[in-house]
Amino acid sequence: MSTTPALEVTTRQSAQAGARIAVGLPHSALDAMLDAAYETHRRFRHGAFAESCPTCHVSAGELCLARRSVHAARRLAHRAQKTQSGRGFLPFTAR
Repeated sequence: MSTTPALEVTTRQSAQAGARIAVGLPHSALDAMLDAAYETHRRFRHGAFAESCPTCHVSAGELCLARRSVHAARRLAHRAQKTQSGRGFLPFTAR
């Protein structure tokens, strides 16, 4: 008999909770990894952090005022900038 708990993810549990169970990491370890990823992206102005946020009005290279979140308008501004510069494409058709 195995000593590891069976992976049971119900619809009430979030995807993050399911991932935490699958990986076997405590909640604080996943929080630290997420914080480190956001800090790295912010520091080097990667992804959406290359644009200023039209929602909370922070400059490029700064975290949004919403903790652990990047506003959708900032992501859209980054995608629009990528398509204008020819460095990428939008995965959907603009209406």
